[in-house]
Amino acid sequence: MEDVILIILIMTLVIGIPITRFILSYKAYKSSHYYKATQNSYWSVHYNSGLYGEYSLYQHLQTFESIGCKFLFNLYVPKDNGKTSEIDVVMFHPKGLFVIESKNYSGWIFGNENNKQWTQTLPVGRRRSHKERFYNPIMQNATHIRAVRKYIDDTIPIYSVIAFSDNCTLKGVTVKSNAIVTYYSNLQREIEYKLSTINNYSMTLELLNKTYNKLFQYTNADNYIKFQHIYNINK
Repeated sequence: MEDVILIILIMTLVIGIPITRFILSYKAYKSSHYYKATQNSYWSVHYNSGLYGEYSLYQHLQTFESIGCKFLFNLYVPKDNGKTSEIDVVMFHPKGLFVIESKNYSGWIFGNENNKQWTQTLPVGRRRSHKERFYNPIMQNATHIRAVRKYIDDTIPIYSVIAFSDNCTLKGVTVKSNAIVTYYSNLQREIEYKLSTINNYSMTLELLNKTYNKLFQYTNADNYIKFQHIYNINK
C-alpha cells in the first residue's frame, strides 16, 4: 500500500510541476504589456523564434515600465521610397528612444561594424559547421532609425541597440560607434549604463506620450503590409 501511495505522489509531482510552470508562464504572458500591445497568442510566440526573441527581450527590459517607460513592437514604418522599415522594439524613455533590433540566433556570431555582411556559424556534427550570412544589424538598425526620425521631434535622441539571444556567442564582433551590441541578459545593464551618461536631455511626459501615439499607428500591420515588406526585401 505504501508503495502505491509513493508511486501516486511521484506521478503527481512529475505531472504537476510542468503543468504548474505552464500555468504561471501563461498567466505572466497574458498579463504582460507585450501581449496587450501585440495580441499575439501564447502559442504563436512560443513557436515562432522571432516573436519569442522579442518577448524574451521585453522580459529583460520590463523593469523599465516601473519608471514610466513604454514599449512598441513590430512597427512597419514607411520610408521615403514607398517601402517600409520593420522595427522589432522601440522603448520610450524620458532620456530618448531606444530602437532595438532583436536577433534570436544560436551558434557563433562574427562581424565588424563596417562589414556589410556578418556570419553565423552553426555546428552540424562531427566537428563540422555551417555558415550563414546576414545583413550587418548595426547598418540595418541605422535604416530603422532614419525611418523613425522622420516622424518624431528633431530634439529627441535615438539610441541604437542590437540584442542577441544568450543561445549564441559573439566572437570577433567589433563596434566602435555608440551602438549597443549585447546579449538579452545584459540588455538592462547596458541601457542603464547608457542612460547614466546622458545628462543634458529629459523628455516631458507630454512629448513622450505624443511620440508614442505618433508611432503607435505603425504597429499591428495587416497581412498586406507584411507581405509587401517581405516582397520588397526579396526583390
